[in-house]
Amino acid sequence: MQQVFTHHDSAMVGLLNGILKESGIPTLLKNWTGSNIVEIPIPSLYPSIFVMNDADAPEARQIIDEYLSHKGNELPDWTCPACGSTVDGYLSECWSCQTER
Repeated sequence: MQQVFTHHDSAMVGLLNGILKESGIPTLLKNWTGSNIVEIPIPSLYPSIFVMNDADAPEARQIIDEYLSHKGNELPDWTCPACGSTVDGYLSECWSCQTER
């Protein structure tokens, strides 16, 4: 069993764990409480993802690296031409009036 990812944000750890499981890689979460409210940050207590089979570790790290490298390439928010609402960049239509981008 090898640790492939750790982070102070349990939501990020949970998301990446789900991606690895969808890819067919068996994982185990450690220090997983669903809450990351801590007075003093202690990295050794951060939520962590471990792969069950050591042979899966390189593939798991590659999947995580690919996700994290694309995360910064998200589309910028845009303004709906019909109603003027600010819309998240990943949406192709306005959340308010359903006008297409």
